[in-house]
Amino acid sequence: MHRFPSRHLVVMSGLATALLMAACSDGSLALDDSVEAGRARPLAVAPPTAYPTAPLLDDQGYLHPASPQALPADTGARTRGGLYATPSQAAQLEDALGVMAIPVNVEPGSDAASAVDLATLVVFGLQAAHDLTPDAPVLVRSSDLRLAAATVNRLAENGFTRVFLVNHEPVGGLR
Repeated sequence: MHRFPSRHLVVMSGLATALLMAACSDGSLALDDSVEAGRARPLAVAPPTAYPTAPLLDDQGYLHPASPQALPADTGARTRGGLYATPSQAAQLEDALGVMAIPVNVEPGSDAASAVDLATLVVFGLQAAHDLTPDAPVLVRSSDLRLAAATVNRLAENGFTRVFLVNHEPVGGLR
């Protein structure tokens, strides 16, 4: 058996709605010309200046498609696996997973091979220290995106399945 709200509740709801509408309006209840002519009134809300960050992984841990903003403009900085992240996506993933995500910063120097080797060893060390599996997300950062890409590819060759190159450059690769 359905029970309908009492008459008093309906009347009070209607009164409260009317009071809220009157309080939120400019005092004029007349329709403007655009409404009478059937045209939509322009929104008074400014467009957002920042869009929400799309996550890298869904709630079950599956990969989301890469954001176009994360794709490096330099084709030499692209990886075989094609997993890219913006800095905000990487920060969001690190905040959500804590030590379950492996961050590594590849420091460019005079010897690129040594920098890639060192970054790879750091990832292996963090994986062992936190008892993580090879599918733990790895976030590779570097001021040299080609060096970061080489590190991503090396980690993938060594069995890591979710290695993201964090692209710090703005869309289009322009600084």
